[in-house]
Parts: sequence; C-alpha cells; structure tokens
Amino acid sequence: MTTMHVAATGEASSSRSEGLPFNATYLAGAVAALDFVAMGAAFLLSYSQAHYVTADLAKIWKITDAAFCASILYLMVATAAYRPATLGNPFSQVSRILLNSLIIAGLEWGALWSMDLTDKFKWPWFGPINFVSAGVVVMCMTRFVVHQALVAGAQRGKIGRSVAIVGAGRHGQQLMDALTQRREPWTRIIGVFDDRRDRLRLAGGDLKINGAIDDLITYSRDHRVDEILVALPWGAEDRLLSILSRLKVIPANVHLAPDAIGHHFLDRGFERLDGVPIYSIYAKPMGEWGGLVKRVEDLVFGSMIMVLAAPVMLACAIAVRLDSRGPILFRQYRYGYNNKLIGIYKFRSMYHELRDENASKLVTQGDPRITRVGRILRRTSLDELPQLFNVLVGQMSLVGPRPHATQAKAAGKLYQEVVQEYAVRHKVKPGITGWAQVNGWRGETDTEEKILRRVEFDLYYMENWSVFLDIEILFRTAWSPAGKNAY
Repeated sequence: MTTMHVAATGEASSSRSEGLPFNATYLAGAVAALDFVAMGAAFLLSYSQAHYVTADLAKIWKITDAAFCASILYLMVATAAYRPATLGNPFSQVSRILLNSLIIAGLEWGALWSMDLTDKFKWPWFGPINFVSAGVVVMCMTRFVVHQALVAGAQRGKIGRSVAIVGAGRHGQQLMDALTQRREPWTRIIGVFDDRRDRLRLAGGDLKINGAIDDLITYSRDHRVDEILVALPWGAEDRLLSILSRLKVIPANVHLAPDAIGHHFLDRGFERLDGVPIYSIYAKPMGEWGGLVKRVEDLVFGSMIMVLAAPVMLACAIAVRLDSRGPILFRQYRYGYNNKLIGIYKFRSMYHELRDENASKLVTQGDPRITRVGRILRRTSLDELPQLFNVLVGQMSLVGPRPHATQAKAAGKLYQEVVQEYAVRHKVKPGITGWAQVNGWRGETDTEEKILRRVEFDLYYMENWSVFLDIEILFRTAWSPAGKNAY
C-alpha cells in the first residue's frame, strides 16, 4: 500500500504554502449564513413587490412569505442539515432543502385554505411561487458551488487538512485503509509515526514509518498539522495515556481512532444515554420521525394509487376469473417486518391445482404452472396490485425490500443460507417495489449472485432512505413496470 510520505525533518513546504486549513465547522457556518442571506433577500424582494397589490392582499402576502422564510431556515437547523458530515454530499443537501420547502409550502397552503384565503392568491400574484421560491433555488445552487469551490481549492493546494497517524500496527493499517477509501480531496495524510519500529516489524506491520513521536512533534514546529489520529489498542491504557500526554504540545486536534472492532462500524460514533457516553453500532432504519413520515407517505400515495388503479384491478380480476378455475386472489405467507410472517395478496397467476404456497420451487421462464393471463400479469407486475391492501393496513410499504416466501431458494439453497445479512432487510417493512427491483434485480434467483446483489441493493436502500428516493423508485416502477427477468 502506498501513502503520502513526508520526512520527519520535513522537506515539505512551510505552513504558509500548505493552503488554508479545512474546517468543517466553519464551512457549515458559512453555508448557513449564505442560506440566511438568500432567504432574507428573497423576502425583501417579495416585501417590496407586495406594495403593488391591494392592502389586504399585501398584508397576507408579507405574513405568508415571512413565515415561509423563517420556517424553512428553522427546519433546516432542526433537521441537522448544517452538520459538517452532511455538507460533503450536495445531492443529499438539495434533497433536504426541497423536502423541507415542500413541507412548509404544504402547511402554509393548508392554513390559507382553512381560512378561505386561497382565492386571493391567483397567478401571477402568488408570492411564494414568484419570489420565495427563488431563494430556495439559490440555496440549492449554493451547495454545488461551494462543493466545487472546495474541490478546486483542494486540488490547487489552496485548502487542505493535514492528518498524521500515530501507530503503525494492525490498527494503523486498518485506519489507513479506511481513510484511503473515504478520503476527501482536501485531506492530506502527512505520514505514520510510531516509536516501536523493531517490534512492529516482528509483528508483521507493513506501513512505512516516517518517524517516532518526537519526530512528529519536531515536524509540527515548522509545518501545520490539523488532525492527529492515534491508532493503538484501547487496552494498552498506560501506553495510550503516555502518548496522548506527549501529543498535548502539538496545536492540533488529537483523536483516538476506533479499536479493532470499531473499524467495522466507522459510520457510527459516540452518543449519550442519560448522560452516559456510549458507542453506537447500529441505528434503527427510518428512526425518529422517519417511521411516521414513511407511514404518512404510504397512506397518501397508497390511497391515490388505489383509486387510480381500481379500474385496472377490476379488469385483472375479470381476466383471472375467465382464464382458469380457482380464486381470483392468491394469499401467500412471506417474511415481513422484524422477520414476522405476513399474508400478502396477489392476483392468482398459476393454475389453482398447481399452486405453490411456500415457493419451494422457483418460477422459471416458460413455467407450465403459469396461466396465460398469469404470464401477462407477472410480466407487467400487475399481479402485485392487491398488495396495496397490505400497504393500507400497515403490513407493507409501497417501497421497500421485496418480501420473499419462506422456502425461496437461490441455486438450491435457502436465501438465509446464502446471505449472512439476509434477515437485516426485515428491519423495515417490505415493499411492493424496491431499489433492487428498479435496478434489474428481480425474477428468478437461479444463482447465489442474484440474491446477493438483491440484498446488497436492499441494504443500500435502508441506509439511504428518503422520501425523494421513494418517489424516484415509484416513478421508475411506473415508467417501466415490465422487466426481462419477470416471468
């Protein structure tokens, strides 16, 4: 493995040529300030234009726009949109801005409607659309401009964050691997420092050591060091305390890197429970308000889709009845939330006497058990429409990992035997459609690779869930419901 090596005696440039130090907290503050300026300017523009309408409308206009501007900024702060860790992804930031804006706009429109004032806001005199929305657009554009400016500055050496690693053993190697995979362009690793060179060689350490702890201290006299990551076993208490005491003299942030097991949970961190510090390992998917938002989304969109799909469902039911003997609907038990069994509904697509309630045998291309109408229903995913009832009663979601039958297999093995993390996907409600399905991972699982990839996409969805991701999946499902792997 290669690292960016800097001699402890230092032939690197002086701190003046190392660029401005990257400070995520200052960045968050600057972005927040730009948002306040954008929304403040939008309100002032709207306020000035309000004088051109009637007095009653101008008053409502000013109150509405002031409430919108203040509410969007408050909601951005309340939803932790200015956390330094979230600012590195401009697309995630834009999603937050748009979602918060829609929430506030919806609440305001509801308030105006309840007071019978909506008739006063006719185009082109609808203030939030004409003026305040411009502030929202500026907020979105700011994210991309700031991010591109940071990347360009880092590439030109104008901005940077110098990081030193203390510890060249197994923990240091793991930390270096993690930093190399995740490193931002403004992060510069200046070297690895450790006192135990001979002992580390005997232990099989393969990191090149730039010097001892004293060399790092000497280096820091002439060069800027922003962050020091101490990568040593937490059990070596005396040695750790001794090293940390020596590092006190360096004007840098000193951090204790995760111990061996902590490298498996780098996305988590310390929190407090009743004042007691604890290290978080797993977070509940869609926690806090996410579960409530998800349920409201299912009820609202599910009801709308149910109304729109009612004629199609009626036609499907008639076609199933006329095509072959047996019930119209087929009920099958599958794994749902928290690994509990739920009975899901589908339009029957098999001959009734050949039905497979446990899915012990996978459906294959040209399967003789499938009826003529069933082939069409499965190909277009219309057989899944009755699961809208499961969504409305709370057993399923519109979007989520697809529920699998209890005996479903991949290459002759049960799914849980192939994928160690298979049950993790049951930490959320299953969905009628999902991220794996719109990315082509649906249909027959005749190889282990297919179920591995499907679970991989399901886990990605759980970790990156948002209302906008759900909407994207729903649109992609509606746009292309059929798939080459569906039969």
